[in-house]
Amino acid sequence: MSRLTWLECRVRPMKANDSAVLAAFDAFFARTDLVWVELTRDVVELAAAIRVRHGLRTPDSLQAASCLQLGADHLFLTGDAAFKRVVGLNVKALA
Repeated sequence: MSRLTWLECRVRPMKANDSAVLAAFDAFFARTDLVWVELTRDVVELAAAIRVRHGLRTPDSLQAASCLQLGADHLFLTGDAAFKRVVGLNVKALA
């Protein structure tokens, strides 16, 4: 999990002033079984390569690179089918 993911999940409920959804997201991200990947040099370098190869935006590239750093067994949950283009990323599209 990237801290960027947490940031992005908080934006919509904050804009809508929806404290219940914001609390639900915050509770999810407080789980002790989540693995956090910080934006290290390796993650940033991989994100740049993903951005060039697949045309993803910078935040999306950083999130994909963060998940790839964890290995093939980790699942990337998204509502954006564009992530399926990233080779090696185990993507599960939601809705």
